[in-house]
Amino acid sequence: MIEPLPVAFGLLVGFLVGLTGMGGGALMTPFLITIGMPAPTAIGTDMVYATVTKIVGSVQHYRQSSVNLEVAGFLALGSIPASLFGVQTLEWIKHTFDPARVDAIMITIIGCVLVLAGGSLIYRTLFMRVPERRGGWRGKGRMSLRRRGFTVLFGAFGGYLVGLTSVGSGSIMAIILLLLYPLAPAVVVGTDLAHATVLSLTTGAAHILYGNVDFAMAGMLLLGSVPGVVLGSVAASRVPGTPLKIVLAGMITFIGLRMLIG
Repeated sequence: MIEPLPVAFGLLVGFLVGLTGMGGGALMTPFLITIGMPAPTAIGTDMVYATVTKIVGSVQHYRQSSVNLEVAGFLALGSIPASLFGVQTLEWIKHTFDPARVDAIMITIIGCVLVLAGGSLIYRTLFMRVPERRGGWRGKGRMSLRRRGFTVLFGAFGGYLVGLTSVGSGSIMAIILLLLYPLAPAVVVGTDLAHATVLSLTTGAAHILYGNVDFAMAGMLLLGSVPGVVLGSVAASRVPGTPLKIVLAGMITFIGLRMLIG
């Protein structure tokens, strides 16, 4: 039976992901926990749902020439193995503590990561100045060895958080891109989505192997998110996203604090 609430929430989150490249795990995982899903299942379900959503979004951005595949590739070199380590950490927590304690631990960890993600988004939106260029920087032949190394290292940090909590593939990874590369805004979103697609696919597969996925719920979320992410991706190059990002950052930070306070 199709439930309207998950479909509607999927539509909203899909639109935000397509428009800003972030907000997926930061909003969806707390939503799933709120409606009564165990934290490990909420994390795994979000990763599977996010994979399909981000495939659609990244394809749309690639068609719009707003994806830097080279940068996405170096991020993935660090993030993918680190994300699998994050999944293993979650499995260790799941099998070490009783279910009620597992949820309490993961809610605390997710709350901390949400506050980090929200704070990162506020910093990115208000204090980081990004050059407004139509096509953005492509990076062909200009990536130094040092920059590549930092990309892999920071990618590993973000990937571990994604594997453990499903949060961070958008907001935290976007900050990494802006710190290391002078990319135009649309290219930041497109590159972030392309990288997040591969990261979500790998991490989602690991969660499937460990039985952390509710496929029925993921299907309902996708009914809304697929059209939502297409609309958001098309609007990304036309809509000024700063006010929306400030609101989104406030929401993410508030949700994180609420999870920490209880």
